[in-house]
Amino acid sequence: MTSPVGTPVPVSVAEYLNQLEALLESRGSMFGFGRRAARSEEARRLVQQLRDALSKTTKRAAEAQAEAEAVLRRAQDEARRILLAAQERARGDLEAEVVRGAEHEAKEVREQARRDAEEVRRGADEYALGVFQRLDAEVSRVQAAVRRATMILGERTGTREPREPAHRLDSGKMASV
Repeated sequence: MTSPVGTPVPVSVAEYLNQLEALLESRGSMFGFGRRAARSEEARRLVQQLRDALSKTTKRAAEAQAEAEAVLRRAQDEARRILLAAQERARGDLEAEVVRGAEHEAKEVREQARRDAEEVRRGADEYALGVFQRLDAEVSRVQAAVRRATMILGERTGTREPREPAHRLDSGKMASV
């Protein structure tokens, strides 16, 4: 996907971080002295921290998803075992009521397993959402700091670079990169 001027429009947090890092690198000469260099380095450090947090969050979400799937598989295996046992008893000429009870029990076990897996999945999704919301706020804070620094340096040097066109985020918000 590209913007009207032909530049790629980021579709993930990692791509936003790449663009922010590229912007910091391209503006490196502006940050070459004293406090400016420290601010530039701080911004680069924040970008790396955001990358690390994103990596950890993604790994935790994947682990939670894998755990939910494992719970569901174990529950399905248990339900199959119960059902097979019930069928075996039925073949042994047990009364039909015993078979119906076992099938009902297997159905309840499957339903409980589905609810448990959904709860684990929902918890993982809520956790991931919270982390991504915090990450989004941090990225916004860093972007605002970069914009402020660019504006201050532009005013100090008497030059103002034309703003690049705004890119639309997935949520419909406008952002300039």
